[in-house]
Amino acid sequence: MIAATLVERFLVGCFWLSPYKWADAVLARLEAARRGRGADWEAVRRVRYAVSEAYITLWLVAAVALWFGAALVPVWVAWLALLRVFGILAKELGVILFGKCKITEGHMVAASGRAIVLALVNYATAGFLFGFVYARLGRFAVGDRPAASLDTPDALVQALTIHFSLGPAYTPADTASWALVVGQMGFAFLFSVIVISLFISLLNIGAKRV
Repeated sequence: MIAATLVERFLVGCFWLSPYKWADAVLARLEAARRGRGADWEAVRRVRYAVSEAYITLWLVAAVALWFGAALVPVWVAWLALLRVFGILAKELGVILFGKCKITEGHMVAASGRAIVLALVNYATAGFLFGFVYARLGRFAVGDRPAASLDTPDALVQALTIHFSLGPAYTPADTASWALVVGQMGFAFLFSVIVISLFISLLNIGAKRV
């Protein structure tokens, strides 16, 4: 149990690196205060849901914009993109393993259509972020061309191919590039397990209702 506790604390600690968590913590305190006074705390809960959905959606928009305009974005932003990808994985693992990193805190995780849709949006966001990263970092062999960073379309092809097949479309040309590819493979594998677990949880709930 010590190992599980350490992992839980690590994932929650990573979640606190997100600006969304700080905003939600303020709303959570407001909700708790209203609940204690018997006021309309459900209105605050609805705001918390809206903020979480807006944050996830805006990241998808930002990821698409970064990929599309990769040539105009400084290289160091790619490291921030990788940090966001790590944050997505840490958050989803916190939800599915410990019932943490979500609005309804607790140890019992009940999947819903909303949770699955938002997880899939996060998956799409990670795909475009990796597409942006491949356009700015790494060296890959494409046909007969010398190994170099991928152009924008090829970068997205590389990211989505790994996302859905766990294999690269273009061969990395050095160790650092392989590290990026293997990292995305690990992300895609773990996230696939998470989404499948959410679907199974949702199906189990549906079966019980019948």
